[in-house]
Amino acid sequence: MLARGIAADIIKKQGLGLVVDGAGISSYHEGELAHPPIIALAKRHGIDLTPFRSKPISQDLASRFDRIVAMDRSNVEALKSLGIAHPNICKLGDFGLQGVDIPDPYTYTEEKDFEEIYALIDLGVQNLLASVHA
Repeated sequence: MLARGIAADIIKKQGLGLVVDGAGISSYHEGELAHPPIIALAKRHGIDLTPFRSKPISQDLASRFDRIVAMDRSNVEALKSLGIAHPNICKLGDFGLQGVDIPDPYTYTEEKDFEEIYALIDLGVQNLLASVHA
């Protein structure tokens, strides 16, 4: 949800006219808010994640978008194993981050880790949006 929130914020501020959504691999947290420390992290950066709720990816949802962006290689593989057929599945790290896998902030507890992950996601999202809108 953090990448979606960052992207939505940039799109709104820059008037890009793009649509962004977010979904997870599993339905385990379906309908839930982002993890409270992630909501707080986003808020410190001026982004409100509270309008967003977790939902699982589906072929129907994927078919509505030009590109499906995963955080890491295991997510890319999971999308494929779920049968998500989409010609443009990529990783956020492919956008100016040397293909790095973006860690899931849900598994971290230290503030410095949250900030490092935020910086990676923010830069990746900025680069992705620049490539789409170029």
